[in-house]
Amino acid sequence: MFWKKTKTATDSFELKEETDQREAFRYVFKGDRHLSMIFKETSVQILDISAGGIAFKGEGFRRYDADQISLFLDIPNFRGDITFSARLRILNITGNGICHCIFENCTIEKYEMIHKYVLEMQKNEMISNSKKQMI
Repeated sequence: MFWKKTKTATDSFELKEETDQREAFRYVFKGDRHLSMIFKETSVQILDISAGGIAFKGEGFRRYDADQISLFLDIPNFRGDITFSARLRILNITGNGICHCIFENCTIEKYEMIHKYVLEMQKNEMISNSKKQMI
């Protein structure tokens, strides 16, 4: 005999948690906070960043364009070199010109540096938002 496995409430919860996980480790730049870089000899403003890659608005680029980039990450409570460098490749360009990119040839230390940067930026934003609510 065969039984059909039914989904439990925890199965649904685990699926939802996996889909929300991407947002947990990505920092979206807002307001006066921003980060810029040079990509293929063009200055671009980064829209968001994660250990997997970045998104930026840019014109004149094509899918799969790649370049070696350097970022200077102002990471609070971080000791050591704040220079992040990696090869960046455009995977997709949306209709409104947003380039979604991945980092290539990164060491574990560089990935960890981005994780630390994202975490510190999220913490600073939460502190800033809580101070605004108190006023």
